[in-house]
Amino acid sequence: MSVSTPVGVTTLAAPARSPYYPALTGLRAVAAYLLFFHHFRPLILNDGWPKLVLEQLYVGVSLFFVLSGFVLATRYQQRVQLTGRWWRTYFWKRTARIYPSYLLLNTTVLARLYWPVATGKLGHTLLLVFLSESLLRGFSSTLKYVGLPQGWSLTPEECFYVSLPLLLLLWQRRGIRGAIGFALAVLLLGLGLTTICQGRLALHGFFGSYYHLFNFTFFGRVLEFMLGAGLARWWGGRPSEEATGWPWRTLAGGVIIVGTISTLAIFNSPRHWYEGNQYLPAIGLNLVLFPAGVTLLLAGLLTERSWLRTGLATSLLQALGRSSYFFYLLHIGLLSIWWRNWFGWGRHIGLQFLATLLLAELGYRYFERPVHRWLLARTVGSQAQLNKLAHKNTLISQ
Repeated sequence: MSVSTPVGVTTLAAPARSPYYPALTGLRAVAAYLLFFHHFRPLILNDGWPKLVLEQLYVGVSLFFVLSGFVLATRYQQRVQLTGRWWRTYFWKRTARIYPSYLLLNTTVLARLYWPVATGKLGHTLLLVFLSESLLRGFSSTLKYVGLPQGWSLTPEECFYVSLPLLLLLWQRRGIRGAIGFALAVLLLGLGLTTICQGRLALHGFFGSYYHLFNFTFFGRVLEFMLGAGLARWWGGRPSEEATGWPWRTLAGGVIIVGTISTLAIFNSPRHWYEGNQYLPAIGLNLVLFPAGVTLLLAGLLTERSWLRTGLATSLLQALGRSSYFFYLLHIGLLSIWWRNWFGWGRHIGLQFLATLLLAELGYRYFERPVHRWLLARTVGSQAQLNKLAHKNTLISQ
């Protein structure tokens, strides 16, 4: 007996397991903490090779992007419905996941920065506030840090949300060639827009440089999301049994990650030839080799027993992973400004880290999670589905 597929619905490879992976939840916390210690270095570690290594920990953003590609492709590859109702629900769920916490914390920073100087500059201030609150500022090379500086990363994340259903359909219908074609089209579009717009300040820095393209936009960083989505496609057809034997994927991924960070630290030494993801060697290390290592590590955490997977799946790291998004948005903002004013730069970083952890946990419990559930209830519309959401509130999601 065959089951027909409804019109407008494309069936994709179904994942073999529950979409909750404890080790990956713990890994989200690790990624957030890498970024914290990239931005806030203790004075004792702010010189020599320790400083050079800590400066490379911005790669935590790449880890987030690969994870996001995997999690979302795993969740949505089962079925994409080409209907208006499906698209509205899809975008509402993605907005409910990331926007409320961002709106709260970004608005507090904007209020502190621009409220005192709004008089006489209202038009300029309103433009900056609009670009920041709408997440459009991530396209601008000059305005990307307006509000919460780390908020620029939500712009490529939003671009991935918009393009994910198309990517999944292309991958299902045309295989890997469709996925590669998608990535090349995105990259070429970004290169074309940058070629046209760079240097024109009248455009407020939108697509203002190739450096900005490869560091801060979805168009330059599409491979990171693609590798995560590709891992989801591969994982969707895997048997349910765990692999046994030597955890070679975990080890190989870890070696590539550590090797890439070490190489970047060497190249970022006083010779100063390295300037972010602008030159081909830097692009290769940051946007190809490192995310490839992350993808291999994730494959190992999914399929292999290892001490790393056991450690990342502990109850403590599960809790920290659930609040890691709020931690990421909180770690640069009013708290860091007040801390610097009270103690000076680089002082009591350990206490600042613990304070950020505590506030992030409170923010997750009493704002992010209840607001997320409330917003989803407006779409879900049934208590049974809301109870299911409560049961799954520990899912890693981007």
